[in-house]
Amino acid sequence: MPQGSVLALTLFSLYINNLPVTRSRRFIYADHTCCALQAQTFSETECTLTADLAHLAKYCQLWRLKPSTFKTVTSVFHLHNNRSCCELNVNMNGQRLKHEPYPVYLGVTLDRTLLYRQHLSRSAANPRSTNNLITKLAATSWGASASTLCTSALALCYSVAEYCCPATQMSSTPNFIGQCS
Repeated sequence: MPQGSVLALTLFSLYINNLPVTRSRRFIYADHTCCALQAQTFSETECTLTADLAHLAKYCQLWRLKPSTFKTVTSVFHLHNNRSCCELNVNMNGQRLKHEPYPVYLGVTLDRTLLYRQHLSRSAANPRSTNNLITKLAATSWGASASTLCTSALALCYSVAEYCCPATQMSSTPNFIGQCS
């Protein structure tokens, strides 16, 4: 199936429907999988995640899938700031996974405090550049009408800014709100 095909997601979901049982909780969307585990000690977390990833890697090999050790990262979310920067020693296919303090899952940058500051600052760059482009188009003599530019700005900027809004609206960081006058 070509990438982006409507049927591709359904067929892939059927293809991986029988993923092996793991002790960690899995969050799966299309071909993105996140394993999350809560444990008493970091060593227990490392052992469990390494074992779970070994089961998943074996399954992937059986079904001719290739998990990316380059894109796979570990992160720690802990109530104590001094413990949250701990780097886990988790391996997949014989390679130690890279530690990422602000992992990105489905385009959302996560942080320990769940304030989404990193996500919001990264997301703000896209609407700004789109707004700059629309502003430059509006300043030309051959540019589109004001209503077309307004509709374009809302369509291009608002959707990006509102991505992850259900999570970020609980954040103390202000959200983007757009309107045309």
